[in-house]
Amino acid sequence: MYKAVLFDLFGTLIAPPPMPVYRKMVSGVASALGVSFETLNDPWMSINDGRLDGSFESSEGDILAAAKLIGVEVSESQIAECMDIRRSVTRDFLVPKPGALDMLDALVEMDCALGLITDCVYDVPAVWAETDFFPYFSAAHYSCVTHIRKPDGRAYKGVLDLLETSPEEALFVGDGGSDELNGAVRVGMDAVMISDLTPESGEVMRVGVVDWDGPVVKSISEITDYVRNHR
Repeated sequence: MYKAVLFDLFGTLIAPPPMPVYRKMVSGVASALGVSFETLNDPWMSINDGRLDGSFESSEGDILAAAKLIGVEVSESQIAECMDIRRSVTRDFLVPKPGALDMLDALVEMDCALGLITDCVYDVPAVWAETDFFPYFSAAHYSCVTHIRKPDGRAYKGVLDLLETSPEEALFVGDGGSDELNGAVRVGMDAVMISDLTPESGEVMRVGVVDWDGPVVKSISEITDYVRNHR
C-alpha cells in the first residue's frame, strides 16, 4: 500500500473553475479599477503564467501588474476591493467535490500521508487554512510561493521530502492539467487520472492538459479502493 498520496487541487479535489464564474470575477476586478471587462480581460489573461509562478510576489502585485498593462493608477481602496472580490471567489471555488472528504478520511485511516501540489495564485494559500481540506494535508506546494510549476520534478520531490516518503512509495492523483501526471511518473511515482468532467460541467478553466495513457478513475470516491488495491 502507498505510504503517501499527493493530490492536485483544481479539477481533482475541487471542480475546475467554471469560465462564466471566472469571467464574473474578472469583471468585478475591472469594475473596481474603473474599466470595462473588455478592457481588462485580455491583459489579465496574458499574465496568467506570471500569477501562477509568483512573478508579481503577491495578490496585490498581480492586480498592480494588470493595471499597469492598461495604464490605470490604482488606489489602496481599489486594491482592497479587488482583493475582497478575488478572495471571495477563491473561497467559493475551494469547495470539496462530493465524496472528497470521505475519501481523504479513508486514506488517513489507512495511514497514508497526504500532500498537495497545486499551480495556483496567491489567493489559494491565503485562504487555505479556512477550507475543509486544511486538517488533512501535512505538506503543500503552491506554485506561486515556490516559483516552481508542474511538471517540474522539484514540485513533487519537495512535498515527498516533507512527508519523508520516496517516490516509489507514493501515488499522485490529478485531472491531467499542467502535464502533472507524466511529471509524477518521471520522478518515479505512480499516477492516476481523475476524469469526471461531463457535458453538464460546461466550459471550465484547464491549463496545460496533455494526453495520458495511464490508469484512469471516473470519480474521486474511486481513489479509496485504488489505493487499497495497489502496492
